[in-house]
Amino acid sequence: MLFQFNRKREGAYTEERKSRTEHRPIEEATVPEYLMFPLAMHIGAPAKPTVEEGDYVKLGQLIAEKDGFISANIYASVSGKVIDISDQPTVHGKGPCITIKNDYKDVRAEPLFKQGEELSQKAKLALIEQAGIVGMGGATFPTSVKLSPPPGKEIDTLIINGAECESYSTSDHRLMVEYAEGLIEGIRVLVEVLPVKKAYIAIESNAHESVAVMKKAIIEHDHIEIRELETIYPQGSEKNLIKTLTGREVPPGGLPADVHTVVANVATTYAVYEAVRLGRPLTKRVTTVSGEPIKEAKNLWVRIGTPINHLIDECDGFQSSPGKMIHGGPMMGRPLTSGQVPITKGSSVITFLEKGDIVPAERTPCIQCSECLNVCPISLQPIMISNAYENGDIDEAEKLGAMDCIDCGNCSYICPSKIPLLENIRSAKSAIRARKEDK
Repeated sequence: MLFQFNRKREGAYTEERKSRTEHRPIEEATVPEYLMFPLAMHIGAPAKPTVEEGDYVKLGQLIAEKDGFISANIYASVSGKVIDISDQPTVHGKGPCITIKNDYKDVRAEPLFKQGEELSQKAKLALIEQAGIVGMGGATFPTSVKLSPPPGKEIDTLIINGAECESYSTSDHRLMVEYAEGLIEGIRVLVEVLPVKKAYIAIESNAHESVAVMKKAIIEHDHIEIRELETIYPQGSEKNLIKTLTGREVPPGGLPADVHTVVANVATTYAVYEAVRLGRPLTKRVTTVSGEPIKEAKNLWVRIGTPINHLIDECDGFQSSPGKMIHGGPMMGRPLTSGQVPITKGSSVITFLEKGDIVPAERTPCIQCSECLNVCPISLQPIMISNAYENGDIDEAEKLGAMDCIDCGNCSYICPSKIPLLENIRSAKSAIRARKEDK
């Protein structure tokens, strides 16, 4: 059966396909012998290695440091020996990675700070930066940068994004159900750092269990409010959430800070709790591994750097032949061709689709139906941007708002002509960024 997609103005109703994992508790994944750490597992400049081949490292030790304002530190998620620093398969193609051979001893490095130490607002922000925390819903933008708005753009609203709108993904849902107290502590830290007086937790209304648990968890926290949202894709995009909850619209080319708002993913918020309350850098995350071909779909605590092949084995392999492997969900995810690709900070879900779920990509000429315009949640003209890119007119693609695209994929899924709209817009964005870097 093909993946179902029903359009709605500025959004779409997609099949949820969460039933195999939404009630499944998070399990600790076993740890592989070899782990790979991409130096570019975040938006911005790749991190610079602080180790060399042959070095012994501890769990929680810095192995690559941020290189510039928009960058992020990377920590070892096991103890062991650095055996290689070279290009390896990553989500974005081959890129430089640090490979560590696990000694299975989990010898720990010193925590980021001593327990019981009083921390100022500035020290808490520094810890979030030091811990290497980024947007863990997939965007991977460094969290400390989000929390440091420029003068004149002071933040008055914090939104915790629990609107897990991608099909199959239940990692954030299970975090809310099982780790509510830690999440509330993470919210308290963010409120203190910004600082703001009000925080909202946005959850889609179909996530009944996480809504109930989080409502109970905030009873004694008047500054935190649960907002249940319509179950529609892409409800979890930052700009959509801000508009839905506050009525504010992020301007074209702008950021949430332009409308005095910060949006933080659920997993990111939990990582903030671990860094500022427990002194732990970001070394693991919850990842959903699901899809019809997987024999036993699971939510797993996974050490960053774990190859996807290892997680396939954790789920007892396949019960049917997979037609596609995706880092992310069917809508926004990126197709993968190698199971050696490692789990990174932004790996919320790994999805496997059956061959019957893959729509043939036979392209035909645009029939000018305007459906891509109708389903775009931020009112872009996807076909116009795509045409500009294919014609080599990068200036026009930028003028049409290519950089405002949130990569939701609605346009590609609705297109009856099978034009690779999202792929073209992503390529246009890359070309625009490259041109700006060359200047």
